[in-house]
Amino acid sequence: MRSGRSLALVICLALSIPGGQAAWHPAEGQELIGRPAPEFSNLVWLNCRPLTMKQLLGKVVLIRFWFTDCSLCRATAPALNELHERYGRQGLVVIGIHHPKSAAGHDPGYVRRNARELGFAFPIAQDRGWSTVRAFWLDTGERSYTSASFLVDRQGDIRWVHEGGEFHSSDSTAHAACDAAYRALEAQINELLRR
Repeated sequence: MRSGRSLALVICLALSIPGGQAAWHPAEGQELIGRPAPEFSNLVWLNCRPLTMKQLLGKVVLIRFWFTDCSLCRATAPALNELHERYGRQGLVVIGIHHPKSAAGHDPGYVRRNARELGFAFPIAQDRGWSTVRAFWLDTGERSYTSASFLVDRQGDIRWVHEGGEFHSSDSTAHAACDAAYRALEAQINELLRR
């Protein structure tokens, strides 16, 4: 009995990070961490001048691939808005890259309306031919989702990956994994902004 409790304590300690939060790791894409982020390719920028990864060197960049009519993307939208608002003045650049999965999703006006509805006040681009989402994510291995997220450091290297689905803050046990991912992302943003 005693060794069972000791083992449980060791497991709990091994799975925790400062603050008592459970450690979070992506289910897919861990192998991309530390690699240079690919350059954007064939994007149509909808609300700003065209951006490149090269131009963004020196900034911390959070990229979310999303598409209209995606409930998981909608669930993640408040987190993106919070992070943009909280850390934008400190050097975080949030970018939403829309990859269409419907005929309507190819229409720039439709995407702009959806981005406004979601409250996105950060740069939005369309990846109509999916070349950028393929370079970042789909061509790098077997993937369960297309709407992945990437945090890129000031040197242009990927430092955090979310394999898709949703992430956001939550007190609900049903969304514990969403909350853990959000907390891990925020901790990584803070660390990269301090460097």
